[in-house]
Amino acid sequence: MSSVLARKLRRDLWRHRGQFAAVVVVLAIGVAVFIAASDAHRNLRDSFDRAYADQRLPDVVLTGPAAPQLLARAGDLPGDPAVTVRGQLDLGGRIGDHTLLVRVVGIPDDGQPAVASIAVRSGRLPGPDEVLVEQHLADHFSLEPGDTLDLQTDRGWRSVTLSGSGLSTEYFWPARSQQEIMTTPEQFGVVFAPRSLARSLGGTPTDQLALYARDRDQADELVTAARGLAGAAGLVVTTREDQPSYTALDQDVRAFGEFARFLPALFLVAGTVGAFILLSRLVHAQRAVIGTLVANGISARTLRRHYLAYGIVAGVLAAVPGIIGGYCLGDWLTGLYTDALGLPLKVTSLHPQTLVVAPAAGVLAAGLAAWGPARAAAAVPPAEAMRVTPAGHGRRSLLEAVLPPLRRLPTRWRMVVRGLGRNRRRTLLTIVGVALPLSLVMVFAGLRDTVGDVLDRQYDQVDLADGQLYAAPGGAERLVAAAGADEAVIAVEPFGRAEAALSSGDRRYDTLLLALPSDVSLHRFTDRDGHDLRLSDGGGLLLGEGLRRLLEVQVGDPVGISLPDGTGLVEPVTGFVDEPMTPVAYVSLAYLDQQVGAPTTAGALVRLAPDADREAAAHRLGALPGAAAYFDNAQAEAAMRSSFDLMDVLLVVMLAFAVVMAAALLFNAMSANISERSVELGTLHAAGLGRGSLMRLVATENLLLTLVGTPLGLVAGYFLAAWFMRTYETEGYQWDLRLHVATIVVVAVGVMVGAGLAQVPALRGLRRIDVARIVRERSL
Repeated sequence: MSSVLARKLRRDLWRHRGQFAAVVVVLAIGVAVFIAASDAHRNLRDSFDRAYADQRLPDVVLTGPAAPQLLARAGDLPGDPAVTVRGQLDLGGRIGDHTLLVRVVGIPDDGQPAVASIAVRSGRLPGPDEVLVEQHLADHFSLEPGDTLDLQTDRGWRSVTLSGSGLSTEYFWPARSQQEIMTTPEQFGVVFAPRSLARSLGGTPTDQLALYARDRDQADELVTAARGLAGAAGLVVTTREDQPSYTALDQDVRAFGEFARFLPALFLVAGTVGAFILLSRLVHAQRAVIGTLVANGISARTLRRHYLAYGIVAGVLAAVPGIIGGYCLGDWLTGLYTDALGLPLKVTSLHPQTLVVAPAAGVLAAGLAAWGPARAAAAVPPAEAMRVTPAGHGRRSLLEAVLPPLRRLPTRWRMVVRGLGRNRRRTLLTIVGVALPLSLVMVFAGLRDTVGDVLDRQYDQVDLADGQLYAAPGGAERLVAAAGADEAVIAVEPFGRAEAALSSGDRRYDTLLLALPSDVSLHRFTDRDGHDLRLSDGGGLLLGEGLRRLLEVQVGDPVGISLPDGTGLVEPVTGFVDEPMTPVAYVSLAYLDQQVGAPTTAGALVRLAPDADREAAAHRLGALPGAAAYFDNAQAEAAMRSSFDLMDVLLVVMLAFAVVMAAALLFNAMSANISERSVELGTLHAAGLGRGSLMRLVATENLLLTLVGTPLGLVAGYFLAAWFMRTYETEGYQWDLRLHVATIVVVAVGVMVGAGLAQVPALRGLRRIDVARIVRERSL
């Protein structure tokens, strides 16, 4: 008898090959996403870890005038630390006629630093009167060895020669600070200069002591001991976790990790439900066959194993394409990310545990999907199973009771209306088959809308300036006046900027303190409810929404402010502004000047005329006397959007998978709906109803079920996307889902079109109705 069941299994798989192929595709996508997401996440983490180890990204940096004096004591700290003393300063820079801020980082005169070494990509390390330019800046301006760069020293502009270009782990993501992650090469760049050259440029370099634990098991002990050393010497501590580039990339990898955990589960659940829908319908359609097998002595246990094999076979068939596709996709995603950042190496490894766990999860999902239908098949009493159409009484449908005019429809169309409620199991499974893929598509469409909406809000509703003009020390007041006289400028307002440490109780957060006029018009403050907020010349702070959680404060709570010059303030919180990108603090410029006892203006916010030539205006403003650099906000916005390109690629790939899964699940729902009604439809055809009429009736019923399932899928997808967004946090800020009405309409229409297209291959089967076979089946 086992050979008979094996033959039946093979024949059923072939007879329903289209539907089983759809289940295999869905499960294969689930396995591929599992492997790709998990492997890409591990590969990225390994790539960064390898680069951080090879180039010795500092575990901790101590900053302050006393840093060089601690060199000898630092070598005795735990972890056998490598130690480097260096200086760095930010100067105005000029490449051709373009101005920007340039950070000069000192390195030894005779070679690589012991900590934070540089991967030279072109040329060589700098000699006397030379600098090595950071790779992102070199790529943007097409700089090559032998080119020159002008630096604004306290004695005027000084030209230096470029010895080459390179990458530093501290600037894999070339951020100016942790709160200014999205600076562009047009605005900010880094060069590495011999210590003797860096000291000769003038200004007051910031002294730093960088430490790296050679014994990686004691890295945490090194950081703890360094904190104690810094506290005694009055130094500022920056751990690896606070380093801007590391923080930005770590958040990216963590976000990718969230995807790596969330996506496989989502797709495998979809595959499980899709397989369950198919197999449960297959069991129901074979009730007469099941009854015959039971009547001939097949045990319930054997029957369960037989129908469980349908799911296991589907899972096994999905394993191979899932493994191959997942490995290739994971390698592609890893390369896409590392190439975009210009990492000096890419680690792509086989992860055996993933290659075992993912296919096993796919087979398990298919087995779970088959278990319910297999148990149902074994529990069917033979007498009930042999009845092709269960006993019942015809009655009006719920729709006819609610809408009496439907009772006057022609008989064939009343059949459609009544068919929706006549077999509730079939109706429910079809609706689920529509709603599930729709909810998947909604998740990814919602993520895309949210990212786009955040950027639109930041640059269209919050930051209303077209650019920021930075002043050289002592020249801010004259620069603001000169900028207002430019023909392209229609509004100019001063601003102050200072790195500050905010504290509340035992909570501390290093951020930026931005000072603006209390009547500022080029920056709008709103809370999460859309209410406008204002600065007060009498004091008080507006904090970024993320700081509410990071500092655990509410409106009215006092917050301590420590400025680099030693000034300490305590100000109450007057409100929280809804700015998800940078959790900074805002204060009145006039009030800050009063508290510090000196002007704190750092430059000016600039608004240009709508028809102004932005590039020409940027060149003029950057060339004004006393100007250090001009930042074009349009370039910052472009950089911000570009930074999400990788997420967009990932979302597009996942959206494509979701669409393919949606098509497969819809095809299964529609084809199974027709398959299990073959006897009914054949009988109607034998009674004289034409094939064209049958096709229209079935298509109408399926589309009506799609109409019912669509709003359910939209609602489920919305809440699923909202839940996922709430799990994503950036610097204490929890993102809220932003879903456009147009997106909902497009998704809904797309599913309706997909449902229509999914019916085409299924409806073709109606043209091959075999009345003789159906009569034989009815006579069993």
